This record gives sequence, structure tokens and C-alpha cells, in this order.
Amino acid sequence: MECPYCYGLSAEDNGERLDKKRALEILKDLKKGGVKKIIFAGYATDPLNCDYIDDLLEQTINQEQVFGFNTKALKVSDKFVELLKQKKIAKESYISLSIDAGTNETYKKIHNIKSTANIYDKVLENVKKLGLARKKNFSFDMSAAYLVNINSGFSKDYIKFIEDFSSAGCNLLRFTFPQPPKDIKTDYGIVPNEEEKKQYKKELKQIIEKYKSDDFDILLVDADDDLNVYNKARTLPCYARYIYPAIGFDGWLYNCSQSSSPNFRSSALGDLNTNNFWDLFYNYDNKNIQNYMTSCNLKISSSGCRCDRKEHVVNMKLNNLKF
Repeated sequence: MECPYCYGLSAEDNGERLDKKRALEILKDLKKGGVKKIIFAGYATDPLNCDYIDDLLEQTINQEQVFGFNTKALKVSDKFVELLKQKKIAKESYISLSIDAGTNETYKKIHNIKSTANIYDKVLENVKKLGLARKKNFSFDMSAAYLVNINSGFSKDYIKFIEDFSSAGCNLLRFTFPQPPKDIKTDYGIVPNEEEKKQYKKELKQIIEKYKSDDFDILLVDADDDLNVYNKARTLPCYARYIYPAIGFDGWLYNCSQSSSPNFRSSALGDLNTNNFWDLFYNYDNKNIQNYMTSCNLKISSSGCRCDRKEHVVNMKLNNLKF
């Protein structure tokens, strides 16, 4: 897909990939080191596109770690669905779905798809399979997100999205707005301005009030305004590498999910194809942490890194603490 609001459009693909054997070894090392939660996400791709994603999920479940998936659910294997039916899934595991539409036509517009295939229908069928797996034990949460902009801001789509994905087995729906992407000039309305967001919110609030209940929640989130992080490139110092370290599809260790591609190789922590995760993670002198942080900040700035909203929040809170 070439969604015009996506960071991934600025990503390079140098052809490097982490092979399955090494990926499973790294998962073991993460477990040994005390990591309790693994999030599978995509940068210019989708985690479910990974040829061995079923193996990664199976090992994560067997290691009794919490898992999270951020996915469009375009591709869901039978084995993936069967794995989700297990009772031993760790509490607080989740699947977060990026949908952003309520009809096939709107899905194509917001994701800039040229194909004539009815992809929204295909995604909905896949989510129904995931929903049936969830109902087996209710051992993981499943939410669906809807990005609102000029291509998706229609009442009929909001309503159909709510009805379709609540019926498919989601226990939370979320409406929000695109974040300005890195290195991409967006057309009018792709990232709504303040006035446009006010109009969208007014209509959405009425619909949400009608459909939400004590058993089924629907959120309207405007993190950019609430947190005052609209179009901010980054918040420094950055602490993401200590909290959200990310393993890129190329097998390198990066500071966070927003920098997990070869674009940010200059600020990467190192190559996991040939190095141990924990050796790279702890590769700093804690007796000279100020110089290390300064060095990291310079690398991050020169790479053009742009914080995700959650990184902004964490960095701001830590920067405001008085030690």
C-alpha cells in the first residue's frame, strides 16, 4: 500500500532481512533477559507479511510473554488463527487493527490502492476469523482503529465500520487522525487541520454516543492536540532505545519502531545478525551517560527521526522529572 500519511513511504529497502533461525534465537535471548512484552509491527510493510510470523507468535506464546500486533490483517494464516485459540496466552496480549474505512471504495481511497479487489471485505473476513479465535477463551484484546481525513470522513463509513467490527469480535474501536509523516509532502486534507478536526469530531461524537456501551467502548482520540505534539519532529533527549528498542526487518537494532529501517542506520544500536541483543542494548558507559546521551541526540537529529506520539509522551515526562 502507499497510504499518503505513512512514515513507511520514506523507507529504503536495501534487501537485507533477518532469517527465521536468528529471529527465534533473539526471541530466546529476550526472554532470558527479562523482556515481558513483544510487539510485532511493520515499517513499510505489515508484520503478517513475514514468512515466519507464525513461528514468532508460537514461540512468544510458549515463552509466556505478552504479545501485541499492529496490523492491517490483509493476510492471516490458518496456523496464526489456531495459535490464538490457546488458553496459555499471556494476559494483556492484544491485536490492534488499522482499518480506516467502512466500505471498499473508501478503503481504496484512504490507502491509495489502485486494485479493483474488494480489500475491505477481505480484511473484514480475516478479522471475523480472529474474532472467533478470541471468543474461544477471550485471552487477548482486539481493537480496530479508524484514521479520519478527507478520504475517510463520512458518516456512513463511521457507522458501517462500527457495526462491522463490533460484530466481528473487536472489544474496542478508536477514531483518531493521521500524524504528519516524515519527509512526505501531503495533499490538502490528508492530515486534517484544526478547523477540519472540529467538524469531524462534532459528527463523530454524536455517532459514538449512540453506539458505545458499558460492554463495548469507542474512543475518539486527538493526541496531537491533547499532548501538544502536532508536527513536532522529535523530543530530545530521547529515551526510546531504553524503553522501546526495535528489531528491524533487516536484523538491526534500532531506537524505536519509528526508526526501524535502514534510513536510520546512522543512529542504530548495531547489527543483530552478528551481535547479541543485550551486548548492543547495554553498549554504553553508565559513568559517562551525559556524553552518551548527547552523542545519541546528535545522531537522531541528523537522521531526521520523527517521534511517534507515544515516544513524545515518554520523553516529555522523563525530561520533566526532577532527579
